[in-house]
Amino acid sequence: MNFDDEPRRSPKSIHSLMLKDSEYSMILHSEYPRSEEQLINLLDGLDFVVQRWLESMLAVLHEDEHEDITDLASQVLMSVMTCRYVIIDFMGNESSVTDFMDVLRAIKDLKQEFVCIAKPYHNIGHLFNWYLDLPLKVQFSFKHLHMMRMNHNRHQEPKHDGAIYK
Repeated sequence: MNFDDEPRRSPKSIHSLMLKDSEYSMILHSEYPRSEEQLINLLDGLDFVVQRWLESMLAVLHEDEHEDITDLASQVLMSVMTCRYVIIDFMGNESSVTDFMDVLRAIKDLKQEFVCIAKPYHNIGHLFNWYLDLPLKVQFSFKHLHMMRMNHNRHQEPKHDGAIYK
């Protein structure tokens, strides 16, 4: 994504900022994802949330603030990318070097980054809260999927009759 090529237009509407006009509308505005595929789709949607946020900020900020806001957007996108990577590695790779705590740290970072993009909209409660809720959906989804996997693995473990050798 090259943010410097984005057109400088008027600020985005709340409807547009919340991507209600996009293919990600359903995943961004529903309950937390309950499958790995849906979780990855949510993380993909976050890329577009950040892009739309940046477009709106560039439209209203003075030109000397554009570099700072573009850097912030890049930082948030890196956090989304890191979160996506660690979740995919942890959930889909049996020989993963990523552990549960790595994923939780990445999600914590994601939550902090979304606080930064929510701040300019502190006076628009539902938009502010929506930005803050997005990484929580990632967290809830990951924990739900992890718990499902743990329960599945627990039922798949062989039963032992107490004997050391068979």
